[in-house]
Amino acid sequence: MSQLPNVTANTTGASNDQPFGSKSTLNDLNLDNFFNLMIAELQNQDPLNPMENDQLIAQISQIRQVGATDRLTETLDAVLLGQNISSATNLIGAEIDALSDDNQRVTGVVSRISVTGGEPKLHLDLNPRADAAEDEGNLEKGDYQYLVTWLENGTLFGVDPLADAPGNTISTTGTEGVDQAILISNLPTTTATKQVYRKTGSGDGPFKLVGTITDVSQATYLDVKGADELNGAVLTAAPQLLPSSRSFEVSLKNVGEIRPPR
Repeated sequence: MSQLPNVTANTTGASNDQPFGSKSTLNDLNLDNFFNLMIAELQNQDPLNPMENDQLIAQISQIRQVGATDRLTETLDAVLLGQNISSATNLIGAEIDALSDDNQRVTGVVSRISVTGGEPKLHLDLNPRADAAEDEGNLEKGDYQYLVTWLENGTLFGVDPLADAPGNTISTTGTEGVDQAILISNLPTTTATKQVYRKTGSGDGPFKLVGTITDVSQATYLDVKGADELNGAVLTAAPQLLPSSRSFEVSLKNVGEIRPPR
């Protein structure tokens, strides 16, 4: 009579973590499955050729090994989850640079955490912002202002990513390889294409079109254009500025730089 497969055996080419090979459905069997298989085997055995006691003991031994492995796996998973929750909790109040779960570059303070699918998530509720970036660009040395606008039901809306910055401006050094680009981030999800406008200085000059964001859920825009690269289009109407914040979820593995709270 056939026996349950030896769970400790490693088939040719199988990994150490999956004794039946990476593509075998036997890897998905748990302790209950093995008990059900053994009971079905006993119920359907040939009464004229029943299982020998040593065979039954061997199968029970295999089931005990599977049970021990399951318990060890559950314990290790619980320990790992606990460590990750502790690490995530320690980041509350810290400012991080990260890649969000919807593939957006975000910078901001962690406000809270949650656990989804056995994985802790960092939550950031962020206002639009603009920061000098180290990416290669052609922005000349100077101060800049920005407006990001979109048209919705005939009304022009917008956000000012420098609303909280001194003078509502951001400065670039113009030094080659340093601060020649500006990253606008945490932009809201909209129902229409967004336009990014920029003007030089803090005076009354026009806001000139830098670029367009066609993906309504895109949260970032990297401005690398010098003055001579703009097409001359200007913002002709004052948008209705909205207070805006956007929530992001971040996995621990996607956290880059961490700046602890002071």
